[in-house]
Amino acid sequence: MTNQKKIVRLNNEFTTQQLNQMQTSSQKSVPKRRYLGLILVAVILVMILPTINLVKSYQTLQSRQDLKTEYEKKSVALDKQLAIEKADIVKLKDPIFIEKYARLRYYSKDGEKVFLIPELSNGGLTKIK
Repeated sequence: MTNQKKIVRLNNEFTTQQLNQMQTSSQKSVPKRRYLGLILVAVILVMILPTINLVKSYQTLQSRQDLKTEYEKKSVALDKQLAIEKADIVKLKDPIFIEKYARLRYYSKDGEKVFLIPELSNGGLTKIK
C-alpha cells in the first residue's frame, strides 16, 4: 500500500482569497534586490579609490627613499672634500709650508735643485678625487 494523500481543493471564495493572500505574502518575503548591483558597484569604487591612493603613496615613498640614499652618498663625499679643504687651509696658514710650496712651484734659490716626490707633486696639498 502506498501512502498517497489526495488533497482536493475547494473552489470557493474563501479558498481563493486565502490562496491570493499566501501568494502576496510570499512575494513580500522575498527581499528586493533591485539596488544590489548598484550597491556592489559603489562598494567596489569605495575600495578601489583608497587602494589607488595607497599605491601612489608607496611609489612616492620609494622614490624619496632612493633620493635619500643618493643624497646621503653625496653628503659623505662632500664631507670628505670639506675635511680635505680644511686640512689644506691649515697647511696654508703655516709659513714654513707656504715657503716650501712656493719654492716647489714657482722659484728656487740659486744653485738649489728641486726634486719632485709623487706625494708632494701638488706642493703638499691634497688632491680631491
